[in-house]
Amino acid sequence: MALFSIVYLSFALTLTFYHAQTIERPYRQERQEFHEGIIRGDFYAPYQYRIGATYLAEAGGRLVDRAYNLPVGSAYKAREYMYILERLIATWLLFIVFHLYLEKWLSSEMAFSGTLILAGLHTYTYHSYFYQPDSVINILVLAIGTYWIVNGETGRLYPLMFIGAFFRETSGLLIALYLAEHWRDRKAYRHIVGLFLAWLSVQILLRVVFGNRPFFPARPFDYQLYYLGWPVFLFSLFWLIPFIRLKSLPAFLTRGLLFMAPPLIVVNLIFGKVEETRLFLDLGLLLIPATMIVLFGMQIQPESERLARTE
Repeated sequence: MALFSIVYLSFALTLTFYHAQTIERPYRQERQEFHEGIIRGDFYAPYQYRIGATYLAEAGGRLVDRAYNLPVGSAYKAREYMYILERLIATWLLFIVFHLYLEKWLSSEMAFSGTLILAGLHTYTYHSYFYQPDSVINILVLAIGTYWIVNGETGRLYPLMFIGAFFRETSGLLIALYLAEHWRDRKAYRHIVGLFLAWLSVQILLRVVFGNRPFFPARPFDYQLYYLGWPVFLFSLFWLIPFIRLKSLPAFLTRGLLFMAPPLIVVNLIFGKVEETRLFLDLGLLLIPATMIVLFGMQIQPESERLARTE
């Protein structure tokens, strides 16, 4: 795994640099307005309720400012570097976790290939926005949660759900993924309720602290239809291939696609901007392994071999 991690770090560095050049630098002023509005606590929803990445960048920027006594007006640069560092670490960890998750069904080499597909797709999600620092952290939270779910870890999901909800409300999709794995286990439904309460408690807390913030003006639905090609061609044939042999897929992936994809797609069509393909990248957690299994078959390995590679 160590050698694969070096490749993943290289991809993370490339993607982070590309994001800095196309998002952070050109939209510095707009990003500053969003950041300061969230820190003040009077910004538009839903950004005001996604404080995790913003507060981390603010805290890190202040520490650097105090440590090096930066000139007046330069503190925002330290804050932007914190955003870049957040993205780099989260992207690298995402690829590592995704690789380990794919090894549930695929060989190490095929898991490597699948992770490179996820890495490549990132490039096509860096457009049509200028302040979404929580997106990569959100998919990292979902990837960690999914990896724990398929490996039978439940207790760890509670703190993950609680922390993830401060970054983005779509961390709640872990509930759908947990249900996909434990559909027939009646005892698991108490955990579904527990996970929902962990997620809901954060949403309530944020609204108690910041109040009910107004949303940005709604977008006409015909705009969504006009830009629908962006999410369609983000995954292209990956939308279709899993359904060729749907019954041959692991039950988790089949039910995961059923439970996670429809609500995510509907919510993004109603409330999001569909050309922001980052909104749909979360589905790669299901579409990529499902497509690879249909095309190349499962290569289930002995538990001892998989554990050896994670050490």
